[in-house]
Amino acid sequence: MKIGTSAFQIGILGGGQLSKMLLEPAYRMGLHPLVYTDSSQDPAASLSPDAVYGQARDLVSLRRFLSQVAVCLFENEFVDCDLLEVAARGLNVEFIPALQTLKLLQNKLRQKKLLSSLEIPSAAYQEYDPKIESVKAWALRMLGEFNQGLVFKWAEQGYDGKGTFIVPAGAGTPGSKSGLEREVVSFCEQAHERGLPLFVEEKISFVRELAVIGCYSKSDEFTAYPLVISEQEKGICRKVLGPASLWGVSAELQAQAKAAAHKVAREARLFGCFGIEFFETHEGELLVNELAPRVHNTGHYTQDASQTSQFENHLRAVLGHPLGSTQSEPCFGMLNLLGPGGVAVPSASVRLPTSTSESHFHWYGKNEIRSGRKMGHFNLTARTPAELQKSFQKIETLLQAWAKEIRTS
Repeated sequence: MKIGTSAFQIGILGGGQLSKMLLEPAYRMGLHPLVYTDSSQDPAASLSPDAVYGQARDLVSLRRFLSQVAVCLFENEFVDCDLLEVAARGLNVEFIPALQTLKLLQNKLRQKKLLSSLEIPSAAYQEYDPKIESVKAWALRMLGEFNQGLVFKWAEQGYDGKGTFIVPAGAGTPGSKSGLEREVVSFCEQAHERGLPLFVEEKISFVRELAVIGCYSKSDEFTAYPLVISEQEKGICRKVLGPASLWGVSAELQAQAKAAAHKVAREARLFGCFGIEFFETHEGELLVNELAPRVHNTGHYTQDASQTSQFENHLRAVLGHPLGSTQSEPCFGMLNLLGPGGVAVPSASVRLPTSTSESHFHWYGKNEIRSGRKMGHFNLTARTPAELQKSFQKIETLLQAWAKEIRTS
């Protein structure tokens, strides 16, 4: 393929902020992607005048979209691969990642089995088998067996803390917390009613959470961005600090993270940029938490701190072009802007935050600010960790004032 040979050489399935951030470098590269989304109010729609509008399960609209593109990319992995296979039947369109790859990685149980086959460490787990026992009996049995703490997970459709139920160590002793037992059983029954596979993991006691963005090209070239620290708030990535080496993460763990990303990409034929989240344990081990087969929140800093952003390299990789340099600033960070608690207001009715002298603000253009919703992010660069932390504090102060202004307006 050659860049620019077709107006709609690339299509992007999904119109959220990740799609919007893919469009921005695409236009600079001379590409004109076609977006499929369900509303003209979605973030990417403002940058895609030819967008095709339709629901996720609208076969007619999906087929119209797929008939106009040579390559279809995914904003996220929450798609029906079987439906897409039907929609693309007889059409000359290539899905990247391939539907087979996406089927493998959109399911966290299959992720665990892939990691095991590649001898990449992750938390111990047990899968629920409805042929053996009821979901309630299984949930209560797991509460008794994992007395060091456990995490119940839906194998599919879970993100940003959704589809996850954490039970602290000692809280799961049967009969000790009847309210907790009811909550756990309810969580598991919800998955069972939706037909979602269910499993439980040992809760890892960790020093910190880490993440790496890998990039694997169709020409078999691989690269990775620096390992970073990821700080979570209610299951949502709130802050990224990098490179992790500035905060005491060893070169050995950095090498392990990069090697794990390369192994996964090569084995699963996972083309493009993707994210892997890790736990750094108190024993100095690196355990994989989850994989995301797409551009990832922990790599947003690359827009302003790296020579080539994850979004540009994603496009380069899927087209088989040489990957750009992942060299990044000596010290950098990212802060997600989440909707303030208890808020649901039209974005047009409030003043937006602005960049500081130390940061670049990226607004997603969503039409409503809601509690906990990702509305944008700040990318920061600095010379030292201390300088970076001061910049974070300055932005946090500004955001506190912004949240107060929204609540009182």
